[in-house]
Amino acid sequence: MRTRILIVTILCCLYGSWIAGPQTDDAYGIGRFGISGIIPDMSAFEDLPVDCATSGFWIGASAGFLGGSKEALHTRQFRGFTEYGIANIGTFYLGNVGDDAADHAANIVSYYTAGQGAIDVGAPILYWEVGDEENGSWGTSCTPDEYARRVAVLAAGIRQGCPDCRIVMGGLLDGAAMGDWALEPYLDAFLAAGGGEWIDVYALHYYGLARPREEWPEAQLYSDAEPIVASMRSLLRAYGEGDSPIWVTETSTFSGRVGAVIQTEDEQAADLVKRYVFLWSLGVDVVQWCYLTEPQYEGTGEGFFDQSGLIYDGEGSFDRGAGVKKAAFYAYQHMIERLSGAVLMERTTHDGVTLVQFDRDGEALAVLWQDPWIRQGPVWIESEDVVQVTDLYGNTIMEAPSLCRLELGLAPVYLVGRVESFLTSAPALQGTGT
Repeated sequence: MRTRILIVTILCCLYGSWIAGPQTDDAYGIGRFGISGIIPDMSAFEDLPVDCATSGFWIGASAGFLGGSKEALHTRQFRGFTEYGIANIGTFYLGNVGDDAADHAANIVSYYTAGQGAIDVGAPILYWEVGDEENGSWGTSCTPDEYARRVAVLAAGIRQGCPDCRIVMGGLLDGAAMGDWALEPYLDAFLAAGGGEWIDVYALHYYGLARPREEWPEAQLYSDAEPIVASMRSLLRAYGEGDSPIWVTETSTFSGRVGAVIQTEDEQAADLVKRYVFLWSLGVDVVQWCYLTEPQYEGTGEGFFDQSGLIYDGEGSFDRGAGVKKAAFYAYQHMIERLSGAVLMERTTHDGVTLVQFDRDGEALAVLWQDPWIRQGPVWIESEDVVQVTDLYGNTIMEAPSLCRLELGLAPVYLVGRVESFLTSAPALQGTGT
């Protein structure tokens, strides 16, 4: 009895300290900036203070999980994230799901939210993802009706084990060539089958390139998120789920070479910042970059995911050495430092130029970029006072007066100070009078 009282007391302290943390306004400690995928070395989190993470290891809702080697592996991963102040998102493998999976899921969730697992991890795990890319083409993909059935089984167990935990939909893919399995028709059919009863957070995955390339015309760009998120919101409203959060649980581009396409580290860094800031402006609550360290996913050293990480793994002709951090790592680091805790004010996009404005504790901030495949040339910013212009890594470019001409390339810049507007053509000269 004393042991049980001690466990409950410890868990209450852990839960209270976790939800009271400064990372986010969300009641469960999930912040905006995340990482997904297998993390072989977590020491990089000393310099990259992300808010949340999804391990690349999935949990099977089976009788042999608790007490076995897989439970030890997951507990070790979860504890590693917690030690760096990172909120965990657990993921259930969603292959063939039998009715007994609900009881196993309940036991596993209870273990990690109100049992010894939560103590070993150092914090309760309060978000649980069910499946991954079920409309994709790999092992656990299934029809939307079948996905709704699998979710109903697992989610019932999750809610039994933790009534207050939140259930995250496995991220859906999108693409014109996917037909009825594209995100919009798949999500529509899933919701029509009653799957929305169990889902608290809806999610998508999207990848792509930093700029259009004729060698890869079907590749998505950062801006392709806008119609995807809009279609998701429209469907969710139609099924009475319009207030549900939307997350991007995997996104990335690469640096290096994939086939005939070569992208530099700076292009990857620019695209990372655009994706995060643009998704923020669309109302997406959480974005997770995939991966931290290059994962040898395709195994050639020159595949898309082989090179999507923020830290080199020592493989491939464009690799600068195992453990070397890419430009995108430092761009992500500075973005977190600059924008963590900020409040979105508005986004303005015109003629290929985008300005996203924030307020952080009374300080006006903005991110400005130009898409050179739409427009090239200078941009003028108008402000109330002097505005500091910095690059992706925090280096000062200039102190801009109230009307200033900027030359923009592919990379965004940060503006510190209140910006009134931007112009894509030279302002008229002011008369001097007589």
